[in-house]
Amino acid sequence: MISRSNVKAADEPLAEINITPLVDVMLVLVVILLVMAPMLTRTLHIDLPKLAAGDVPAVRDHAVTVSLDAHGKLAIDGRNIAPDQLEPTLRRLAAHDDRTIVNLRSDRSQPFGAVASVLAKIGHAGIAHVAVATENVETAN
Repeated sequence: MISRSNVKAADEPLAEINITPLVDVMLVLVVILLVMAPMLTRTLHIDLPKLAAGDVPAVRDHAVTVSLDAHGKLAIDGRNIAPDQLEPTLRRLAAHDDRTIVNLRSDRSQPFGAVASVLAKIGHAGIAHVAVATENVETAN
């Protein structure tokens, strides 16, 4: 038979804190922090400036304009060019003048992937100076 003193002891609250669940939760949080920390350091916050008409830098005489129209056609200084010929053509231009600057103009309807592909080809051609043309803030729709 169970004595009454044992029943009362079981009904009383515990006077000590069980820290095992607390330690488990803290270890899980540490693991999450260790996994997420490298991902947080790889992001960049870039606050791009807006240009007014007077702020546009002058174009130098060794600048080349690469255009990407709404249909995905490429042109260098107004002359149409095949996409596979872009890199070799720019490589030849860069070989003549190591200060070559490429002004990239793209139609706003082009997805970023297409523009990024053109930027990659410009970089593979050995051109380090690239400017991306934008519309003036006052004339943008």
